[in-house]
Amino acid sequence: MSCLLSARLLTSRISTTRAYCTATGVKNDTQRNKFVIELSKNDEAYLQYTVDHNANLIRFQHTYVPDAGKGKGLGKKLVESAFQYAIAQKMLVKLECDFAVKYFKDNQSTYKAYVTK
Repeated sequence: MSCLLSARLLTSRISTTRAYCTATGVKNDTQRNKFVIELSKNDEAYLQYTVDHNANLIRFQHTYVPDAGKGKGLGKKLVESAFQYAIAQKMLVKLECDFAVKYFKDNQSTYKAYVTK
């Protein structure tokens, strides 16, 4: 089975109330400098960041997942999406968030070349 077909199959099995668990549920809100997963109209998980265009650097500052979203991999999805964005923009990443540091340590072989101190 192709990756695309299996992804479509998986997505079709996820109910609309759990759609936030897919990578496509993460949005980059550049106005607020946050990667966001909307859980409901008034509730969201996010990764706060700042960008230093002169240094071509993005700082992952803080992740927040409300109680309703805990244990569902939302923090991981946020950090993954932020790394994908940084790589696409050819930025270095500075990790200031404890959760992002832990994620990086677990995935160091993938992201080591993109992280700076």
